[in-house]
Amino acid sequence: MSKGYGPSTAAVRTAQAALVVGALIGWEAGVRQGWLSAEFVSRPSAVGAVIAEWVRGGFLWPHLAATVQAAMVGLVLGLAVGGTLGFLVMFVPAVGEVIEPAMSTLNAVPRIVFYPLLMLWLGLGMASKVGLVVTIVAFVGYFTTVGAVREVDRLLLAQVRILGASPAAMFRHLYLPATLAWMVTSLRMSVGLALIGAILGEYMGSMRGIGNVIMGAQNLFQTPQVMAGLTLTLALAATADSILAYLERRWSAWRRVQQP
Repeated sequence: MSKGYGPSTAAVRTAQAALVVGALIGWEAGVRQGWLSAEFVSRPSAVGAVIAEWVRGGFLWPHLAATVQAAMVGLVLGLAVGGTLGFLVMFVPAVGEVIEPAMSTLNAVPRIVFYPLLMLWLGLGMASKVGLVVTIVAFVGYFTTVGAVREVDRLLLAQVRILGASPAAMFRHLYLPATLAWMVTSLRMSVGLALIGAILGEYMGSMRGIGNVIMGAQNLFQTPQVMAGLTLTLALAATADSILAYLERRWSAWRRVQQP
C-alpha cells in the first residue's frame, strides 16, 4: 500500500496490464468462436501481423513521422500564437476589447470546418495539417495564458510595484513564469488535441500519415489494417501522455503543498 492508503503504483500497473491482456484474449477468442465478426473487428493476431509487416517493410515510419511532425509543429506554433494573443488581451486593453469576444465566439466553432479552406490555401501536404492543429491548440494557449495572468497574486503584484519593478521586469519575472507553469500543466490536453488535429487532417485529405493509412484501408474494406492504424494511434497517444505525466510531476513539484 502507498502512503495515501491507496494501491501501490506497481499494483495499478499490474491491474492495467491484466485488463489489456484480458481484453485482447477475449477479443481473439470471441472472433475465433464466431461470437464476433472478423470482417468488422478483425482479431488481435491479424492486427499484430499487419503492424509487424509494416515495421519490417519500413511502411510505418514515413507515416508515423508525418503524423508526429504535424502534431508537434502545430502544437508549438499553436501555443505560441495563443500565448501571444493571451498576453496582448491582458496587457493591451484596446486589443483585448477586440480579440476577447472574437476568441470566445470562435472557440465554440468546430475547427474542422476550417480545414477545407486550409486545404485550398495550403494544399494537401504538411502545411494544412499543421494549420488545423494550430487552430485547435491556439485556443488552449490563449485561455491558459489569460487564466494564468488573472490568477497572479494581486498582493504580490502590489509589493513588486512598490519596490519599483518595471513592466518589463514584472513580465519576465512574474507573469511569464506563472504562465509557463500553467502551460506545462495543460500540455497533456494540448498534445492530445494536437494528435487529434493531425489525424483528422490526414483523414480528410493527405499524402501520408496514420490518418491517411486508416482512411485508405477503410476505403478498401481492410479491417486488420484499419485496426492496426487505430492501435498505433492509441499507442502513440498513450506514450505521449505517459511522458508528459512524468514531466508534469517533475516540473510542477514546487506547486504541491508540503504537509508537515
